[in-house]
Amino acid sequence: MATSRRTRALRRGLLKSFLIPARVLPHGLMRGSIQHSLRLAKGTSAARRVHSNLKLAAGSLDLDQAQLRALPAAIRAHTARQIADGVRLSRQDAGEWVDEIVQEGPGFERLSETLAATPGTIILGGHMGNWEILAIYLVRRGVRGVVVGRARGDQDWLAKMRAQHGVETLPQDASARETLRVLRSGRILGLLSDLEARQLDGEFVSFLGHPALTMTAPAAIARAANAPLLPVRCVFDAQSDRYQVHVDPPLWSRTDLDPKAATTDLLQRMNQVYESWIKANPEQWAWHQRRWWTKPGSFDAIPNPAFRREKRARDI
Repeated sequence: MATSRRTRALRRGLLKSFLIPARVLPHGLMRGSIQHSLRLAKGTSAARRVHSNLKLAAGSLDLDQAQLRALPAAIRAHTARQIADGVRLSRQDAGEWVDEIVQEGPGFERLSETLAATPGTIILGGHMGNWEILAIYLVRRGVRGVVVGRARGDQDWLAKMRAQHGVETLPQDASARETLRVLRSGRILGLLSDLEARQLDGEFVSFLGHPALTMTAPAAIARAANAPLLPVRCVFDAQSDRYQVHVDPPLWSRTDLDPKAATTDLLQRMNQVYESWIKANPEQWAWHQRRWWTKPGSFDAIPNPAFRREKRARDI
């Protein structure tokens, strides 16, 4: 645990030292430099995790061997763009830049239609494309709400960056009352629910052909607020050299099932949406994350009392 904290502290220091000169570099030069650095870092644990995750999920991606071999390089190129864009977002004039590089994509009309019918809607995002640009773009289009993010020291700069663009961050461990208050006030709640979060309640649901610990919060909040999950993603389109915001049909919790069955059903449909996103743009998903880290039978997923006891002990 102490080693993990030291690692995060070191990462914070390195990130801050990188941001200062990076802000003044031309965007293209910065992205090229980052991509070169990522090529040199192919032996890191994150790079190895990309390869192991791709190997695990290969059977579900509908790609031939040549496409699979080319995918790690495409992932590095997208990661470089994502990091460079993240630095660009920290500049004061980034809002106008977002307006220039983002355009409406397929299904965008569903956003206004769903918000008109259900003002307190849950925006179901994911670690696909550029979710930070998505949040800023929606705010600039007049969408009111908050995004839920993990409260951690090395991510304070993210919350500050969002705040300067009018995006409010709610801690991931916020109470159910706080999240419901957002929705009942007619604002949207933005969730990223495609990764494992051991500190939250979850259950194992199929994800790209393998059981994956999936947080139950989206289904629980949707049921409690009688609100839909509206899948929205912001992906880079090489043809237009712009990001496009795609909006899928809303997902509603089924009222003809008991709460447990309704939760499982909604989580399965949620993961199927994520799978469709990844198959469409496999290079733009967060393959470096430990999505299948926890195995069924090795972890008491619902609830997680041991984690909570440990967290309370650390907070005392």
